[in-house]
Amino acid sequence: MVAKQALAAHDTANENGIPDQDALGLTALAEGVLARDFRPRVATVRRLAEAVIALQGDIAELKKAAKKPAKTKTKATGGKSAKDGGKKKRKLAKIPGQKGK
Repeated sequence: MVAKQALAAHDTANENGIPDQDALGLTALAEGVLARDFRPRVATVRRLAEAVIALQGDIAELKKAAKKPAKTKTKATGGKSAKDGGKKKRKLAKIPGQKGK
């Protein structure tokens, strides 16, 4: 008899328009919280926060991947890129009539 009462109480809560927050997707959950259709529980807020943090991490990784240019190696530098020190260091030409340091 106790099980029937608990089941009946659970059914009446869902009949009043209160959705099961655990069953909702992240988008529907966020929209419901913003529209104030229901009060979020701690677990709901934590779930939304974890989703936001994961999304920000993915965006940061994509930005890092886009910023890194592909290293090109040429035959003139012996297969080394310019950043790796493949260029020769040369002195500037002396200008006649100019005093040195």
